[in-house]
Amino acid sequence: MSPVSRGRKKKNKKKPATPDAGLRAGFEDALEAFEEVADSDDVLDVELLTSEVLGSFWLVGDPHAATHEIGFPLVSYAAAKQNAAGFALLCALQALSPGDELRERARAAAARLAALGMREPAWAAALGEVVVEECHHQTDVYGDQSFLLFLCERGGRRHGLVVETDRYAGVLEAYLTTEHEEILAELAQNRHELLVTGPLALPKARRIVEDAMAVNDQVAAQLLEPVADDPVTDARAHLLARLLAMPPAEPRPEPRPHDEDVVRRFLDEHGSSGAGYLRELVEFGEDVDEGEPLRVSPGKFEFFLDDLLHAQDPDDDALESLRDVSLAWAGWQGRRQGLSDAAVEHLLAEVEEIFDDFFAHDEEEAAGELPVALRR
Repeated sequence: MSPVSRGRKKKNKKKPATPDAGLRAGFEDALEAFEEVADSDDVLDVELLTSEVLGSFWLVGDPHAATHEIGFPLVSYAAAKQNAAGFALLCALQALSPGDELRERARAAAARLAALGMREPAWAAALGEVVVEECHHQTDVYGDQSFLLFLCERGGRRHGLVVETDRYAGVLEAYLTTEHEEILAELAQNRHELLVTGPLALPKARRIVEDAMAVNDQVAAQLLEPVADDPVTDARAHLLARLLAMPPAEPRPEPRPHDEDVVRRFLDEHGSSGAGYLRELVEFGEDVDEGEPLRVSPGKFEFFLDDLLHAQDPDDDALESLRDVSLAWAGWQGRRQGLSDAAVEHLLAEVEEIFDDFFAHDEEEAAGELPVALRR
């Protein structure tokens, strides 16, 4: 007679938690989408779909919560279906999930279904076989913005990954494309004296993309709500897949203080008016341009001045002093760092425009405070 039949009570097993209605609806949407690609021969479509599913719940500031509170239940839900769509979703997650834990959980669940005789999608193995062959780029001469075209190959088919970055705003756009040849031809034709175009070593390209993604993630982690239009959200999975297929990123430049002799030389030549603002700009450079604290560029001035002008609300005399020292430093340091005359002229025009826009906005605000009858 077994212990149970002798009257011992079974211990109540804790039932696994079931996803709430909102999650369940999202999981069903994901499964419906994977039902359409389970038999597809287009691996790029599967990648894009997987990236979108992962982006719908990935929390930059708390990847642990994203994995455990949504990722794991999604894996369990897909596995419990024991159908082609659920198996396809698990195969995609095991290849492309940003976190090791989620990949391993999906791999284990997919293995269990495979043991039951379920057939792996034709694209499953190919998801992890992407090769990044080369990178072509176009950037402004200041190094603020870059357009990167990665040429990739998988299973004898070539495709492209485009990533547009801003040194201070991060990834602006990222997408997979089959029109890589057309884009490459456009890059070759789009020549300008303020642009640098050509091949870029993969370690350097990977550094640019990783640093740009880090900017997006830093911003997102500081916000209470997800950034609705963050391009990294839906692109993270296929971006990471290609970064991992590249050689290691080149090392970041070592942080270093600014060269004080350069600053003194400038002040000796141009006088000490605005020296305090110049010191603030130099300190700002040490924070945002660790390897090149004295570098000048339109983006850097915009970043610095936008912060300063709205935080300090300087009076008219201070504004003129700030404007004068900014323009003088932009021209002097721009030539010193090797910018062409055209690049320096463009930089000065951009700095002038920043101040013009601020003055115009200031005047609009002041006018708005007047009674309607007194406004011109």
